[in-house]
Amino acid sequence: MKKYPAAARVAVGVGIPAVIAAGVLFFIKAGSPPCFIHAMTGLYCPGCGAGRAIDALMHLRILDALQYNLLFTLALPVGILFLLKWYISVVGGREIMKRVRITDRGAWICLAVILSFLVLRNIPAAPFKYLSPNDFL
Repeated sequence: MKKYPAAARVAVGVGIPAVIAAGVLFFIKAGSPPCFIHAMTGLYCPGCGAGRAIDALMHLRILDALQYNLLFTLALPVGILFLLKWYISVVGGREIMKRVRITDRGAWICLAVILSFLVLRNIPAAPFKYLSPNDFL
């Protein structure tokens, strides 16, 4: 395990919660920002609806979050787990879980899933149209 200097541990220990709090306040005050890619092309990118999904999750509307962006909402717990694992290892100075390595094959699979989601959510026929953030079941 990599040892971090005390200054880095304090910076991460204070900085990460501050960034998360600022993000929560931003979404409470301003709402989710519009998608630049959708505005320019008319296509839904893999991240379209993620801001609205976060807003829905903050209000405990899990089904709405799944409808806004299914892939993001399902991947969010894994992302939070990895961020929490990293945060505790830096601030606490010890590993709490076994190290997980993403292989080249795993990275290619993740890319294939994201690109497939991009293509499928832009097909305007049922059942694929329900993957777009504006068409609900």
